[in-house]
Amino acid sequence: MLARLGEIFSRWAERWVPDPFVLALILTMIALVGGFGLSGSTGEVLQGWYAGFSSTPLLAFALQMCLILVTGQALASSPPVQKLVRAVARWPKTTPAAAGLVALIACVTGLIQWGLGAVVAAFVVREIATSAAEDRRAMDIPVLGAASYTGLAVWHGGLSGSAPLKAAESAQFTQGAGEAIAVGDTLFSSLNFVVSGGLLILLPLMCIALAPRDASIPDAAEAPSVVRSRPKRSVLGVLVGGSAVFLVLMSWVRGELAFDLNSVNLFFLALALAAHGSIRGFLDSVSDAARGAGSIIVQFPLYFGILGVMQASGMIERLSSAMASVASPATFPLLTFLSAGLVNFFVPSGGGQWALQSDVLLTTADTLGLDPAGTVMAFSFGDEWTNLLQPFWALPLLAITGLKARQIAGYTAVLAIGMGLYVGLVLLVLG
Repeated sequence: MLARLGEIFSRWAERWVPDPFVLALILTMIALVGGFGLSGSTGEVLQGWYAGFSSTPLLAFALQMCLILVTGQALASSPPVQKLVRAVARWPKTTPAAAGLVALIACVTGLIQWGLGAVVAAFVVREIATSAAEDRRAMDIPVLGAASYTGLAVWHGGLSGSAPLKAAESAQFTQGAGEAIAVGDTLFSSLNFVVSGGLLILLPLMCIALAPRDASIPDAAEAPSVVRSRPKRSVLGVLVGGSAVFLVLMSWVRGELAFDLNSVNLFFLALALAAHGSIRGFLDSVSDAARGAGSIIVQFPLYFGILGVMQASGMIERLSSAMASVASPATFPLLTFLSAGLVNFFVPSGGGQWALQSDVLLTTADTLGLDPAGTVMAFSFGDEWTNLLQPFWALPLLAITGLKARQIAGYTAVLAIGMGLYVGLVLLVLG
């Protein structure tokens, strides 16, 4: 039944889902029209759009996100990881087995670092497609592409979750709580273990069930080429990268270095360098990753402009105020989850979105006598949830697998329904 639903959604998506950049333009127009209607001031809304588009803090955040993606892909393309990818890709012989395996890999790596999760499962999909073409085995690649996107559905509960890390970084992002919120109360909370741990099981199982009964043999001629060059390793690359990894780890353990986005980026940059060994190989992989991130880079300012419109017109404040007016201690976590999911569809930037919504959400949580850390996580779950409906972060995996956004959107929509029901229930019971 789930496979049938996935096929129906997939056919609809292939016909109607636009290119991610076109979607960004459409959402920009919708936000502008909505902003004009709410504020009644064209000049104010346009100024808000430009303020968001050109915001120095948001553009700095965009660079942090791009570094996560680039360092994650650099690590994923390193010889040790690629050797493991090729070995693992030989395991599954059917589409259901492959879909479950890819989703599990995507979720685990996404919790480690979302940039790694965004691409390493895509490399596995590419190898599975190549292997199936060589062996003349039937394999449905679009559903595997959807499975490889599930890492972005769990990332905000992992080590690179931007809202929890921003909340721990500075009280600037926790005005409503009055002080910074430690990651021990957010990322390492029992609520996050239940939600993220449950999704590690639920999403792979759903991907298995989504696998179509009928599949064709992948066309080897259309499969993206697999680059397997191995530049010579150097002592300098291993020494510098390995030493930096050790120093960052020791600094985290001793409390000498804050566990934030910048230190996480430094750690994974050093780890990628050590894994490549070859400085030339590392730089080549960074160049490849940067080219893959090009579409994301140009869309970031557009979504920041939408964020500016929503702020200038009062959209976010009205949404949050309306939520606060009907919320109770029992329903507030669920409403936070839903509101974050809605805003994320228009502004797929967890950290930027948190900077805008945090004050109202945490102030309301304080009024209701709720733990601010729980609010941070409810927001994080909502932000990652609608990534499954927003193809913005799928761009790197689409480039690696050769798929189109419309080919995976129907399957990810079904995954979003299942995830929303599960997380919503957990927040009602434990939130």
